[in-house]
Amino acid sequence: MDIQNVLLKLAQLFILLFAGYILVGVKGIKQEAAKHISNLIFSFTLPAMLISSMVNTVEITREDVLRVMLIAIVQYGFLIIAAIVLTKLLRVPYEDVGLYRFMILFGNVAFVGYPVLSAVLGNDALFFAAILNLPFNILVFTLGITFITHGTDQHQKLELKVFLNPGLIATVIGLILFFASIQLPTFVNELLADVGDMTTPLSLLVIGASLYGVDIRSIFKKRMIFIFSFIKLIVIPTLLAIILWLAGVDTMIASVVIILSGMPMAANAVILCQEYDTHVMESSEAVFVSTLLLGVSLPYMIFLIRFLF
Repeated sequence: MDIQNVLLKLAQLFILLFAGYILVGVKGIKQEAAKHISNLIFSFTLPAMLISSMVNTVEITREDVLRVMLIAIVQYGFLIIAAIVLTKLLRVPYEDVGLYRFMILFGNVAFVGYPVLSAVLGNDALFFAAILNLPFNILVFTLGITFITHGTDQHQKLELKVFLNPGLIATVIGLILFFASIQLPTFVNELLADVGDMTTPLSLLVIGASLYGVDIRSIFKKRMIFIFSFIKLIVIPTLLAIILWLAGVDTMIASVVIILSGMPMAANAVILCQEYDTHVMESSEAVFVSTLLLGVSLPYMIFLIRFLF
């Protein structure tokens, strides 16, 4: 596990985030443009990235898929229960309940998790990450949207229209292509990959642009963000690590689960908040703080993996 490579990846992500902030400050882009960019991500680049990640994977057996999927189901079941219980125990204000439940359940597994896994565990870990990420892709565009709009006049229940969104449709298409072993033409594969590659930098620019005009010093006074960041980055990975160790799970799979479970709040939160005009500033602040603290929590997770496995 090369810590230097991990820190370099994190530095790259932060540079993009601050670039979005600075571009608004120097009038390079208007802050209102973040809304249009998030629409572009939500409806075009993110779906392309999802499909590309599913069709460009290694050959695996059905048993491998079922085994890793079972772990993913248990993991997200655990996180859903934790999200509900924690917001009640910590008495989160009603209007913020959905945002903090989203924070516990959905980490930045794609935009930050994949680069970190590649640097820490090598490219072999990305296959397991793709499988473990399947429930995320389904839940974030269903339960995630319900969380984000909780307590607002745009509250979205789990109705048919919630399922008819670009992200979930792309996930379904990707699953069909994956399990049917359908090979797309090279031209289409390359096009999807090129479009999907825009998602990470654009998302980070949107987060940075959304933060402009806020006194960043005031963020560090928001106790609840730091409490939930600590739980997300330290407590959750520790509990899952102990469970996986007791269950005798393979070291590589366990390492991927632990690291992905300790990722900062998903950048999708800002994109979805932009889409539904709710919690934009709060979600940007939570993503910023939890991503910043990853520089401390990631070495801890690596130590935890080495100690237990």
